[in-house]
Amino acid sequence: MAVFTETPEPIDVETTDHCRLELRHHPGATAARPVLLVHGASAASDTFRIGEKRTVVDYLLKEGFDVWTLDWRASMRCAKNLYCAVRDHPDIFTIDAAARYDVPAAISRMRAANVAGKIGIIAHCMGGAIVAQGIAQGVIPATDAENVVFTALGLFYRAAIDGVLKVEDQSLEQLLANDQYLLHPVKQWSSSVCEQDPGKGSWDPLLQEPYEVWYRTPLRHKCDIDYCHRLSYMFGMPYLPDSIPSIHADHLPSQFGYVPTQFLLHFAQNLRRGHCGESVRNSAGGRLPPDYRYLDHAAFKDRAVTLITGNLNSLWHRDSIDTMYEWLRRGRHADQPRELRKHVLDGFGHQDLYWGCAAPEQVFPLIRAGLRA
Repeated sequence: MAVFTETPEPIDVETTDHCRLELRHHPGATAARPVLLVHGASAASDTFRIGEKRTVVDYLLKEGFDVWTLDWRASMRCAKNLYCAVRDHPDIFTIDAAARYDVPAAISRMRAANVAGKIGIIAHCMGGAIVAQGIAQGVIPATDAENVVFTALGLFYRAAIDGVLKVEDQSLEQLLANDQYLLHPVKQWSSSVCEQDPGKGSWDPLLQEPYEVWYRTPLRHKCDIDYCHRLSYMFGMPYLPDSIPSIHADHLPSQFGYVPTQFLLHFAQNLRRGHCGESVRNSAGGRLPPDYRYLDHAAFKDRAVTLITGNLNSLWHRDSIDTMYEWLRRGRHADQPRELRKHVLDGFGHQDLYWGCAAPEQVFPLIRAGLRA
């Protein structure tokens, strides 16, 4: 049976570009160290409140941390409402915008709630991308966040071959050209999505037809759960099912939902580049222009940086973390992060870094050590 940590009531956060986000607080003991948890896209902060044996939120509370979680603009809690509120401004759904505004707004709201001192950050998947880019852009200073733990992704983008092939198909560009601004693992797109939630059904033929070809090659584990297959097609296998048996069988629909197409397109552009760069409005055809503005090595030198991934991660390949580590080790010792650690864990994939049966013993202590470095 999966275990859960109770979900607190949301604290409203409004960014300076007028996006409404949700912050949640799990109070720690007196003088507990504050830590902010940032989830991946299509997921939500609940990703940190579920586990097969123990949740990372519960673990951190027991280890003396004051825990805050952020549902940022690509959260399944927020994405649909934000789209419906500002549907004429899809540019809010880029890594650039999320990196510049979301985590700084959360930190500002935490300060308003009398959180003092340095705030540790745990950033997973696409959350790691926006935090890393926010640091590189200078909007998350070391005076606010000195200890940062990235799981699976940072500034460099490497994916498994099926993910690369989907990017090269450029189907996301075509979906946006057809005004399909939100994607869901099992729901059809409808122009009336803001008036009513579409029912289950086939995707647009741009996705459905290649999915049916892909489906003929079975997943490497025995699975008859439609939600699992569709998640695996959209993103690459986001977990090792044998490591999360009860979550895989019963709880996937509560953990993944709407994701903005524009946001996925920006990630696809970065995957084509191999590293973070500014969103390009029309990237169909041709090569993307070079863009190295966010590869600022100096932004990380006053921090303790921990990089964690699984050697079986087939959503973001371990090269994403390996490349980030080697890049941070460049140059003179004085220009490197104050402390830099990398862990590639045998037998782990992606989400099972937090959900898996072995995560409390093998992953969580590495996160704790990174926050206390």
